[in-house]
Amino acid sequence: MRTGAGLPPPGRTPGGGGPVPGTSRASPASREAAAAAGRAAAPAGRRASRTGEADVTVATNRRVARPAAGRDAPPAQRLLRAAEELFGESSYRRATVAGICARAGIATGSFYAHFGSKAEIFAAVVRQINADLRMAMREAIERAGDGQRDRERAAFRAFFDMLSQRPWMDRIVRESEFVDPGLFREYYEHLARGYARGVRRAQLDREVDARYDPEVIAYIYTGIGNFIGMRWADWTAGGHVPDDVLDDVLEVLRRGLQPSTAGPDVSP
Repeated sequence: MRTGAGLPPPGRTPGGGGPVPGTSRASPASREAAAAAGRAAAPAGRRASRTGEADVTVATNRRVARPAAGRDAPPAQRLLRAAEELFGESSYRRATVAGICARAGIATGSFYAHFGSKAEIFAAVVRQINADLRMAMREAIERAGDGQRDRERAAFRAFFDMLSQRPWMDRIVRESEFVDPGLFREYYEHLARGYARGVRRAQLDREVDARYDPEVIAYIYTGIGNFIGMRWADWTAGGHVPDDVLDDVLEVLRRGLQPSTAGPDVSP
């Protein structure tokens, strides 16, 4: 196992492994039979939820919650909110300082009392998204059950819900790779360190197979979250990752990360 995978991040974060709560260890044949019956009985609305054809049929109906920063908020927070919206709507290249100030209701000359440039406020936006996401996941995990699967579900759902509310956030992060590659790397390293810490804890509790490198699992989580969120929360009308999609994600993790009965011992 490589060293440095479990660097301490802020807060408790998701790990992997362990059976889905409420499920039994049925034989493969019985599980397949049950799955086939469930698919046959699934209502049309549930199946349509994966393509956005169920309740909401146009992306413009998506509920979008902007970062909290009303007119009575401090100017720096109003600028950050306006910048996040504009970067997400029109890209870093097309957004302007004047446009950010107009959206925030602040005189252009006052911008430089808070940020030195468009590049500086862009970096602040990316870091704010990262901080908001980690806080949302940490709070969700604190409310979750004690099982590793409960923590995973809570963390993924917190991410998917935030993406539904701020659908532009992943586009901003992806663009940061070309605007400031160091910032892009920083964003994902912060997330991965937290994930790796949670995985390490789960390994010590024998909920995740100890043979796996926590950092590898952390980046698996990151990739799964990004692409599942992009497919259902960003591309699909309604902007929401359905529960049955999340169920499938967790089932894949359960099958791949369940602890080995004869695995190596893990010492702190």
